[in-house]
Amino acid sequence: MSNPEPSTAVNDLANSLTESVLITPSSNEEAKSASQPVQSNEDNKPSTSDNESPLTATATPQINSNESKEKDFHLIKWIEFNFERLPILLQNLNGPCPLLAIFNILLLRKRIVIKPNMDAITTERVITLLAEHILEHKQPNLSEEDQINYEHNVQDALAVLDKLKTGLDVNLKFDGVDKFEYTPECIIFDLLNIQLFHGWVIDPQDTELRTIVNSDAPSYNQLVEKMIRERTSEREELVRESLLIEQFLDENRSQLTHYGILQLNQTMRDNQLAVFFRNNHFSTIWKNQNQLLVLVSDQGYLDHRSIVFETLTDVDNDSLFTDGYGRIWRKPEPVDSSRDRDLALALHNEEERLYHQTQHQQQQQQQSHGNSAQLPRSPSKQSKKSKNKPRGPSNDDDDKGLCTIS
Repeated sequence: MSNPEPSTAVNDLANSLTESVLITPSSNEEAKSASQPVQSNEDNKPSTSDNESPLTATATPQINSNESKEKDFHLIKWIEFNFERLPILLQNLNGPCPLLAIFNILLLRKRIVIKPNMDAITTERVITLLAEHILEHKQPNLSEEDQINYEHNVQDALAVLDKLKTGLDVNLKFDGVDKFEYTPECIIFDLLNIQLFHGWVIDPQDTELRTIVNSDAPSYNQLVEKMIRERTSEREELVRESLLIEQFLDENRSQLTHYGILQLNQTMRDNQLAVFFRNNHFSTIWKNQNQLLVLVSDQGYLDHRSIVFETLTDVDNDSLFTDGYGRIWRKPEPVDSSRDRDLALALHNEEERLYHQTQHQQQQQQQSHGNSAQLPRSPSKQSKKSKNKPRGPSNDDDDKGLCTIS
């Protein structure tokens, strides 16, 4: 039997995949919105261009946070990014990090749009949306031969989509931040125009180790095999090579080097979103004005809206949190309510003391004035005119010493 045409094979595979991962709709049945094919050229900005129609995910029933932790759900966190309110998926315990890293890039680029009333989504639904996006992400103006190759690539990508739920098999190379040994899983990044980076690069100044790696062990797997093989060799120079390799792997167990960070900053474009591989973990990375920022996707930060990224500046994980614009996040000063109450009480007591002091001074002044008015006067010194004239206000020294508190 002859093999079916590539387009038929792609459609059959896509239909079977979609049928296997569709979620049973609730009473409010989910509807998929139709969208136009998107352009394949990756733009420098995370947001989508005007000639692209994003895939829209309709609302799902509200999911309890505790329930989502126990089942195969991902909580949705809404952040401010690129002057817009956009969603990202958060990773639960031992969740599928390559799937989230890829899907979050599509969300931040607005290639896939989630309705604002969604607070959680299942992994199977994410796989479905990703498969639909790949099928709609067509290459325009291809020759017949290139179209056949493209459809074979789509078929291969759909076949490995399910692996995104558990992990991807990647084998990095030590001569560049974008160097990986090609595996079938890498086709997903190519089709979605998403670059895959790492930061485990050997410094060119380490000439001896770099010569060893470039000779016959350019990738991680080959380097480990070379170290084990030469460890028991009778040749002294091979044993030395094995020790140098072991030292390098031990000193860089974080799978990141200072030179790797430098090259990563030089290679990434400003405002570029990509997937970053480190310590067998896939993250979303963003370059913002010569600053490397890794998306914080742990669900423990769901309620911390202002914590969106963390800086990637050194190999010792000495990072800082930032918001969605790359501004350093500062921990709010704790509010001591008991201290505030004590301060308010002290101010009240002081105001009350000053009030009573003023009242006491005024009473003393009134008594002093009264005693002064009752003093007898010498009749010989009073004129007839003064006897009939009312007394004016006192101008003695007691009034001059009065302090008025306002």
